[in-house]
Amino acid sequence: MKTANTIKLTQEGAMTVLRGALDNAKNLGVHASVAVVDDGGHLIAFGRSEEAELYSVAICQAKARSAALTRFPSGKKSPSGNERDDHHAIAITLAAGAGSFVTIAGGFPIMVNGRCIGAVGASGASKNDVTIAQAGIAAFERA
Repeated sequence: MKTANTIKLTQEGAMTVLRGALDNAKNLGVHASVAVVDDGGHLIAFGRSEEAELYSVAICQAKARSAALTRFPSGKKSPSGNERDDHHAIAITLAAGAGSFVTIAGGFPIMVNGRCIGAVGASGASKNDVTIAQAGIAAFERA
């Protein structure tokens, strides 16, 4: 077989993730930027709370892209569960390219039937970034 059928994240699905994440940020009373990307890390949907810091725009996109390309949550934990030290994390980031791997938590792959169809990244709400991104995925799974 030379081709395969694949499941793709639609704009409607991406908007469901985005709304779920931004609604969660609002409920938490924090300001955040949220990006949703396809399985190749390309932006499908983006939103930002009015008061979110401008730097959070690029960071949320990088977190989402990292999660999509690695098929693993962004952050310092490796797929085996080990915590990467700072030197190792920087080395991987430099080797992969600054836009391909992020060691800041808050990016999660969107999985369907064991396959990554995209990812979501949240930034600007500090420790709440993880919760906000996960809320977007939960909204997608409920829809």
